[in-house]
Amino acid sequence: MKKIALVTRGSRGLGKDMALSLTKKGIDVILTYRTKKEGAEKVVLDIKQVDRKAVALSFDASNSKALDGFVESVKSAVINNWGTDTFDYLINNAATGATIPIA
Repeated sequence: MKKIALVTRGSRGLGKDMALSLTKKGIDVILTYRTKKEGAEKVVLDIKQVDRKAVALSFDASNSKALDGFVESVKSAVINNWGTDTFDYLINNAATGATIPIA
């Protein structure tokens, strides 16, 4: 069974490097971006070129009111792209001053 990782802020910098490194290990990726949609889409294309699955989702970690909608987006992404309702790894690269529990 394929493994799936969620990499927050995976459109650039360390998050991008982590997402690309995971794919080299055979792991599919859900990555998030806050404002760099084009960068996120480029990373998704790079991942797909090495025969891994990837999707990019918008996520602003500083907006706690948007968390429920983001969780639903993740659930939908894993169901529609992988036929499951879970992912295997969380790489939390997005920074914020708020404490937000993960269900």
